[in-house]
Amino acid sequence: MANHSVRPSHSESHDPLAPADALNALSDLDRDSANLAERVITPWWYHAALGAIVALTVGAQALPQPAASTLVVLGILAIPLVMHSYSRRHGLATTQPAGPRSRRLLLISVGVLVGAFIAVLAFKLIGIPEVWLLLPASVAGMATVALGRRYDVALRQEIAEGWRHRA
Repeated sequence: MANHSVRPSHSESHDPLAPADALNALSDLDRDSANLAERVITPWWYHAALGAIVALTVGAQALPQPAASTLVVLGILAIPLVMHSYSRRHGLATTQPAGPRSRRLLLISVGVLVGAFIAVLAFKLIGIPEVWLLLPASVAGMATVALGRRYDVALRQEIAEGWRHRA
């Protein structure tokens, strides 16, 4: 018969954690964070696909109905497909920012997207020719690619920093 000893978890025992054990645990957390950060590498096509979808969705407002609504719906449906393809291929998905830098970049991206939609609506209300609606669509698409790549860098740095940047 095998003799298995079960060590009570820290919460079950009332023994304080020895400083060396605490340092080892923190070192393990650092190593795990660094390993996880190395796995969060977005393929080249990811941000390009998102940028194209965003540009198409914003630019669709230049088209008459029902083409505009159809493209917006297709764009909204395509974003989860791109995200799912990435997570299935790499076995990893991040659903939220890991810290203040990635959060700020995500908010800037959302702000650019909202600004592009507002610009398109304003252009249509003013009566500017539809070809000019491609300008905010292009800006939104390029910003999605550029800010998305910067977001990835910030996310990897914040994940690698692990618990330290949250303290």
